Amino acid sequence: MIFEFPFSIDDTQDLIPPSYLEELSLLQDRITPFSNQVAFNIIEQELGLGIDELFSDISPEPVAAASLGQVYQAIFRPSGQMVAVKVQRPGVLAAISLDSLILRSVAGLVRRARKLNTDLQVVFSTRA
Repeated sequence: MIFEFPFSIDDTQDLIPPSYLEELSLLQDRITPFSNQVAFNIIEQELGLGIDELFSDISPEPVAAASLGQVYQAIFRPSGQMVAVKVQRPGVLAAISLDSLILRSVAGLVRRARKLNTDLQVVFSTRA
């Protein structure tokens, strides 16, 4: 399952100090969009048609960018309906899988070192 760590950890202030949560929030607000050409190639590969065949118009730049991907505004050619086209950031699944593995490993170490009664590995696994 794909998730955005800063969002999922937001509601666990009992596990993470507020100052850390603030920094995580700042990180998620500073996401740089990836190349539009890469995004348009992904759209074409995933949907099996060219951009011009799919949309009569598409925003030249993303209207939003996040850690998992970015969003374009477009007009779907067959219906004329305005749509949001979400494109997953290249390599995000591998990065999230690695992050999740690292978090579970660190959580196990923290639990043993601090002799916590809470199983942090389970907490992070259920959020992943």
